Amino acid sequence: MTVTAAVICALTATAATGDQPAAPPPATARAFTLTAGTTGPVLTAAHTSGFSMLAVTEPAGRPPAPGGYRVRTRSRASGSWSGWTVLEPGEPWWAGPSTGVEVRAADADAALAPGLRLDLVDPGPGPSARPRSAAPAFGPVRAAYEGAGALPRRPRVVPRADWGAAQDDGSPVVYGREVKAVFVHHTAQTNAYDCADSPAIVRGLQTLHERVNGWKDLGYNYVVDKCGTVFEGRAGGSDRPVTGAHTLGFNTDTLGVAVIGLYTDEEAPPAAVEAVARLAGWALRRYGHDPSGTVTLTSSVDNGRLRRGERVTVERVSGHRDVFATECPGTALYRQLPALRRLAADPFGGLLPGIGELPA
Repeated sequence: MTVTAAVICALTATAATGDQPAAPPPATARAFTLTAGTTGPVLTAAHTSGFSMLAVTEPAGRPPAPGGYRVRTRSRASGSWSGWTVLEPGEPWWAGPSTGVEVRAADADAALAPGLRLDLVDPGPGPSARPRSAAPAFGPVRAAYEGAGALPRRPRVVPRADWGAAQDDGSPVVYGREVKAVFVHHTAQTNAYDCADSPAIVRGLQTLHERVNGWKDLGYNYVVDKCGTVFEGRAGGSDRPVTGAHTLGFNTDTLGVAVIGLYTDEEAPPAAVEAVARLAGWALRRYGHDPSGTVTLTSSVDNGRLRRGERVTVERVSGHRDVFATECPGTALYRQLPALRRLAADPFGGLLPGIGELPA
């Protein structure tokens, strides 16, 4: 598939080990795959068992469809159809509990390509115990970090077991030496989700990363919802420099943090921005790096924007688009990054009067 500026976060990174895909482990969430066998105007499917997340994947070697695809789902609760949503290829969409789906080309006169793939994910009920950090991770009267001292402690994070992560396949975890930079992403799906559904959304993302991308695990190191809850991502220890699959060519010695939602036109909520800022501040300062500074990185592969071995100087807290041909993390969230960096560099500023307001 030709890499374009419209490529979204979900399909723009490679697996950790050698930047090559790995076989997916068994997932706790269930997934169903449908393929368009012949050329036609619509792909329709029904599943009485239900699903909540989906992704449309184009046949290998086919240029991206102009305008993407129009998708609608049938609600499991009401039986009514949703409005049409336009999706880019590979973009995960949280539709909520559904039993039916229709896919059409965005161009009403175009036919679907044979081999077009539709992945439907039922994230399942998750662990019986409620995640310990289900409430927003950072409240107005909480300390910015646990304890005091010269180096910040890690912010509260929902462990993988608490959001119901699939077990890894036993392949070795790949670690870097430090965290030199943090890359911010968005998951390019609806903002109209309930934060109570966030663990299920993270399970769905993990399943799609394994099933569609062929990775061994969730690509991001952390996932943050709009309420500010931080979820542990790729396995290996949330306090260690785990090499993920989030930023092609720059997965080593960096962290990938994804905010659940679509932030092209709509800004990320203050709770989410604050959570990412505190996470970035902790991750960078523990290796002696100023979150408001810059760093020079070297691309490990040709990624469509930078060539292998090419060096680029970026902010310590950068957007995915800074090193890859993508709109991620969305124009609105990208414009929030300067304020996010200032908060990451001065984490205790938010505890003063006027908490909840980001620096101007």
